[in-house]
Amino acid sequence: MPIRLVAVDLDGTLIDHRLQMNPRDRQALRAAVAAGVQVVIATGRMFRSSLPYAQELGLSGPIINYQGAVVREISSGQVLYRCELSLPMLRRALEYAEPRGWHVNAYLDEEVYTERASPEADLYARVSMVPYHVVGPLSRWLNRESTKLVLVDLDPQEVPGRMAELDAWMSGIARVTRSLDWFIEVVNPQVSKASALALVAERLGVDRSEVCAIGDNVNDQEM
Repeated sequence: MPIRLVAVDLDGTLIDHRLQMNPRDRQALRAAVAAGVQVVIATGRMFRSSLPYAQELGLSGPIINYQGAVVREISSGQVLYRCELSLPMLRRALEYAEPRGWHVNAYLDEEVYTERASPEADLYARVSMVPYHVVGPLSRWLNRESTKLVLVDLDPQEVPGRMAELDAWMSGIARVTRSLDWFIEVVNPQVSKASALALVAERLGVDRSEVCAIGDNVNDQEM
């Protein structure tokens, strides 16, 4: 069957370490759109962080953000789907991360919040192109659901070990995955790019056999 829907990851797939898109990739995806194929970005990035790339490609329709925790309409920003971390999930993760001094970001209403300014916070802000707000210990500050948590480690070699520790701690409570080399992400256990893509495909009336997914990391394999 012909491909009617292409889902593509951003970081490491569509954009490089300079946060730029290869002109050939841009041209190919624009050609797909012109041929009637629905192209959907599926990323861990926030909506505001991924929107410039969607606009660069001339996309319309749905966009998958926060590892699949949120699906929006590009043109209006309307939320089509949202599944966030509950307060018990957040407290469980922070109970492990904060005493160990791990850097953690929380996400509420398209804003980034963190305990303190740090090289880790600055790295995330540079990569995401979104500034952060310093609010003190997140375990004290958070009083409602958060879209996700991101733990940032400046040493990529430390990330697999920390991810395994946190995954064991959060087993059955929340889902732990990895996006870029420095980032460990915690989301609601019902969240994945695959489930969000299935929702988008159903909404567009596209069969699974007509979907092509492109990515480069563990959080893309499920698609």
